[in-house]
Amino acid sequence: MGKLGVITNPRSQKNKQGLEKLTATLEAMPEARQVVLEAMTDIPAILADFARQEVDTVAVAGGDGTVQAVLTALFDERPYDDPPRLAVLPCGMTNMIAGDVGLRGSLRGGLEKLGSLLRTGGPDAIAGATVTRQILRLENARGKGPQYGMFFGGAAIYRAIIACRAKVHPYRIKADTAAAVTLAGILAGWLLRGGETAGPAGEPARKVFSGDKIDVTFDNQPVEHLTSLIILATTLDRLILGSRPFWNGGDGQMRFTSIAYPPDRLLRYAWRVLYGGEDRRLPESSYLSRGANRVSLAMNCPFTLDGELFEPEPGQPIILAASDQARFLRI
Repeated sequence: MGKLGVITNPRSQKNKQGLEKLTATLEAMPEARQVVLEAMTDIPAILADFARQEVDTVAVAGGDGTVQAVLTALFDERPYDDPPRLAVLPCGMTNMIAGDVGLRGSLRGGLEKLGSLLRTGGPDAIAGATVTRQILRLENARGKGPQYGMFFGGAAIYRAIIACRAKVHPYRIKADTAAAVTLAGILAGWLLRGGETAGPAGEPARKVFSGDKIDVTFDNQPVEHLTSLIILATTLDRLILGSRPFWNGGDGQMRFTSIAYPPDRLLRYAWRVLYGGEDRRLPESSYLSRGANRVSLAMNCPFTLDGELFEPEPGQPIILAASDQARFLRI
């Protein structure tokens, strides 16, 4: 029987409604131990304690930001000789990681299936339920040590998150719906107001659609000078709304995409960018996507890593690599 440790963030959106159902389900699982976070800074000590107790599966009941904090503690501080299996429960406002590698179904159903697998599944069943993903390592976030996660976004992605939190999240609608509403609003702003999206009450309008100058170096290739509307890098297979806005992956461990500013016929190509196949027949002057093992980004714009917001260290490039790998239980 495997040992299960559950890290629960009570401030994640779904958990704010109460932890009674989650706690009741876990109490019926003798192999499980739940720790409810008081602060995100407690995660390294919790994982170190799990390692001492030989907990081999760590479940995270939170959103993308909680998962990002767990990944950073696991891969930066290395409390385990070998990283434990991870199980992600979609409890946040944004659950993009859970959508790709998390437990399926309801919270209670997912936990019950996880407990049954760990109790009676055996090595072959556990291996069959395991998916692996590379983990992004990000260096030179201002005032921070190395950060680990699975989705990096900059330029308009950062500004869209700010707009979504100000205008959509207060209505407490589902994450995928919030993403769709935000995307529709941004595209409408681009079409009707040149990309200007209204800010919160009493604040000036924000220019979500604008360009950021970014110098990018892929692996050991020559530097490329971009003016980007959007940049993203990810090790996930699918993003929000099941989209796959990356192509020409090659052998790289991460996928990188940039959309230039101003974009060439963005509305016409939007569906192809999000859901097209490997050959998307997009204008190369506006739409860049490729695989890479290491990406260096000299830029001044803020960015997000799994929904958490950061700024670049002045004078230092953002460095992205993906040499570490995590195992996720997907049942």
